[in-house]
Amino acid sequence: MRRLIIIFIASVCFASFSVVPATTSERASVLRSCTELFGAPVDPKLKLFEVNQFYVLRAKFSRQGKLKELAVEPKYFFEEHHPDWKEPRDFTFLSRAEYEGLLVRLDKIRPRGPLVKESSAMSVVTNLTAQHTEVYQHAVLVWGELVDLRRGENPSLQVRWLRLDFSKSRAA
Repeated sequence: MRRLIIIFIASVCFASFSVVPATTSERASVLRSCTELFGAPVDPKLKLFEVNQFYVLRAKFSRQGKLKELAVEPKYFFEEHHPDWKEPRDFTFLSRAEYEGLLVRLDKIRPRGPLVKESSAMSVVTNLTAQHTEVYQHAVLVWGELVDLRRGENPSLQVRWLRLDFSKSRAA
């Protein structure tokens, strides 16, 4: 009788483990969220999603399927893979509202967490782009801002690209 009880308990325990569905991989979960927020991928192989007529979202993963980076970059960065994505003459940078709206949408895919370290007032400028970095609890945000040489008293933010790096520690 004792043996039957032990076998019964063991079989119930084993059955409960085998009924639990496998967790969805992080890659699949992130790509599903990207599709929900930005539509079907415009390039599934490169994991690119259209943000607007000039920009795409790129999701980058480690070999283990962990999210490493979410980046919003101009389509022309991918001209090698998409010859029709040449830099247009009427290219429009991201405005402050578009930039902030994108950060809200990207937080729905993977939250950055609280701000740990603000961007410095000084930045390196290359190709008329000032690179800024902010450190959050779960990610490092780096963005390129167009440097307006005709800056007035109240210049508007124009963002060339942004990247959320989830592989860096908060100790940066």
